[in-house]
Amino acid sequence: MDEELSKMPILSASFDSLLSEVRDMPARKKIAYMIKIAHRNEKEIDGVKKQEQLLMEVLPLSSGRKRKEVLIQLVTICSKLDRFGISGAYLKGLKWIEMLETNHSLSQEEEWQVNEMKALLLNERGNQDEFLPIWYKLLKQYREADKPEEVGKCLLTIASHFVMLEDYDNALPLYKEAYQLAVEHEFVDLQKSSGIMLVKYLCGAGDYSKSLEYYNKINPEIALVPSMQNEVVKSYMELNKPDSARIYLAERLLLEGGDKIFLNCMMAETYIPEGQEDSAFIFLDRAMESYKEKKKYYQGKDREVVLPSYFLSTCYLFADLLWKKGKVQQANQYYTFVEPLMKEVVRTPIQMEFQIKALTNFSSFCRETKQYEKALSLLARRDSVLQTYLEFKAKNDKKNYAERLKIQELKHELNESEDVNRINTHVAAICIFLLVISVAATFKSISMYRKLKKQGAVNYRLQGMIKKCDEGDVPESHSASMDQYELLFWQALHKVRDEQYFLKSDLTIETLADVLNTNRSYLSVSINRFCDKGFSVWLNNFRIQHAEQLMRENPSIALKDLPEQCGYATTGTFVRNFKRCHNMSPSEFMNKLLIEQTLPKVEKTFQ
Repeated sequence: MDEELSKMPILSASFDSLLSEVRDMPARKKIAYMIKIAHRNEKEIDGVKKQEQLLMEVLPLSSGRKRKEVLIQLVTICSKLDRFGISGAYLKGLKWIEMLETNHSLSQEEEWQVNEMKALLLNERGNQDEFLPIWYKLLKQYREADKPEEVGKCLLTIASHFVMLEDYDNALPLYKEAYQLAVEHEFVDLQKSSGIMLVKYLCGAGDYSKSLEYYNKINPEIALVPSMQNEVVKSYMELNKPDSARIYLAERLLLEGGDKIFLNCMMAETYIPEGQEDSAFIFLDRAMESYKEKKKYYQGKDREVVLPSYFLSTCYLFADLLWKKGKVQQANQYYTFVEPLMKEVVRTPIQMEFQIKALTNFSSFCRETKQYEKALSLLARRDSVLQTYLEFKAKNDKKNYAERLKIQELKHELNESEDVNRINTHVAAICIFLLVISVAATFKSISMYRKLKKQGAVNYRLQGMIKKCDEGDVPESHSASMDQYELLFWQALHKVRDEQYFLKSDLTIETLADVLNTNRSYLSVSINRFCDKGFSVWLNNFRIQHAEQLMRENPSIALKDLPEQCGYATTGTFVRNFKRCHNMSPSEFMNKLLIEQTLPKVEKTFQ
């Protein structure tokens, strides 16, 4: 019968016959076989449900160690059913866990197993306040017990949560530790998972050399994943190595596997920044031909093929290049080809950013070519996407900031003590922090609303200018120039703030103008018009904000190192600008921070 149990699928007729035979056995033997059947690795939902029914049937008959074994397996089954999306499985699983913890003595291994399943059930429901303490506790225990594979699993789980909060500063060290563990102990799956995450998020954090370093270490099969290819090409381009990017892409194109449309689009994009129109056209044309062949093939099978989203970036950038070279008709063709992608509803911030840039550029092109109604339509769509994007970012930032504070408090608790009274004290502190965050988030939302309102006013003036231009009341060049100033400012803000160009000590308005393919005068007017500051003050404000952030995160940081870390060539310039912003020197500001952080601890000592 053991051999039959190992071979038969759980839903077969022969299995039902076997089940009837087992039910006629004596109680003790019946329980043993039922448990064995319930441990089978069923892939289908009906099989897992039947396993649950078997366990429920033997639960009243079992006692002692067997009852504990049945309950643990019931938790496992409920966890599977929860992943299948079965309503109520999550609550049933927690109920069985409560029975285990209340009525049974668990060994260390069993306690770890139950806690992991409990954390997974809570994790599926996003109950961070409950599941993160479990993972941190498990991490500590696995380290103490010298269980590297389990440590790696915990590190990946916690790091993934930090990624969800967009807290890459905390996520990356955890991924690196997991990767190092995998290498030392030859854990293939762990090395693969942590390696992929490191390639992706090191590139996102701007550490392109390290991203490439990890990419060259991972399994060659992973190299064919489009998301990995994207990170590699981006890293090479950011490191100003377009030839390396092209060699890499050429090697991928020669392989049997891989998305040829995607790879050809990426290849075309490597030539566009250099203005190599002919080379970019060759690869973009190949991508389009591959798409047409794929579309024709699937139409013969009555299946619809949608335009791949990665065409948007390549085509609108190529259209921009053609427009700059005066090839208006060809530019219009490429803009129009991806217009549906500009207007489709997307959910991720990256996709929204691509749409905003593409819609802005296409609307400017339409105005220059006197397609005024279309320009207005594109601007209206752009404003709608921009508003959704800003609202999403504001909401996400508020939520993520609150949860990061919770995690910081949680880590502090686990490091200090497991004492219940102290935990309750910290929970109260978290509530106070959240109240402060709510107030801060409210002010941030009001500020964002005012910013959107101001942006809306600018767009209203732009649309009015277009309308007047259409009626012949205003020179065409005036309306066109207004939009160019607006677009230029947003591009400059993205480069300086989001891509942290302010950390470059040699950044000047001339070098930034070169990066943005414009001239000094246009850039200066754009910055003055949209932030009421000159370039120098605008740039230094970002640097001083960064310095303040570094000091708050590490009050013991050496002041002599700050200027270089914040983009200043000399200490004197840093100190002068810091005093302008804070009315005190950096050392005075540091002393103030130390007092603010030390005083509550001193007061608590004497309570």
